[in-house]
Amino acid sequence: MAKKTQYQVRIADINLVGGGIVKVATIEQGGRKESMCEGCSASCCQDFLRPILTLDEFLSKKFPFELLPPPDWLKEPAPQIQCVAVLKFEDGACRYFDRTSHKCTIYPDCPKACLAYDCREDPRARVKEFVRERMETLRESRHGQGV
Repeated sequence: MAKKTQYQVRIADINLVGGGIVKVATIEQGGRKESMCEGCSASCCQDFLRPILTLDEFLSKKFPFELLPPPDWLKEPAPQIQCVAVLKFEDGACRYFDRTSHKCTIYPDCPKACLAYDCREDPRARVKEFVRERMETLRESRHGQGV
C-alpha cells in the first residue's frame, strides 16, 4: 500500500536566459505542526536539509533560492522534473537561523516547508540520529547546570 503524501508537487516551466526551458518542482506544504523545536539545535536549519519552496514563494522570489537536482523521493511522483527550488543556505545554514538562540529570525514568516516540517516524521535515518544526538547533548548540558 502506497504511503499517502502530505504535500502536493507543482511543476513550473521556467524560461532560461539564452533560451530553453527547465522544469522546476516546488511543493505546496501543509500548516504548522506541533513540534519539539524548543531547545533543539536545528538540524533542519543547518547542513543537509534544504526547504523546498512553494510555487508562490519561488515565483515571487520572496526568499533567496537555488535550483538543485531533485531528490530520489521526489523523482518517483514527478519523473519529469529537472530541479527543485530550495531555500539558499549560506555557510552551511539557513540565512535566517540565529546560531546563538537556535531560532528563526523571521518566524512565522518563514518558508511554508519550515512551518510544516517535523523531524520526528522524517524517515531519513541521518535526521533522526542527528536529532537524537542533539537532544542528548541538550539534556546533558541541562543536567550539568542543575536543571
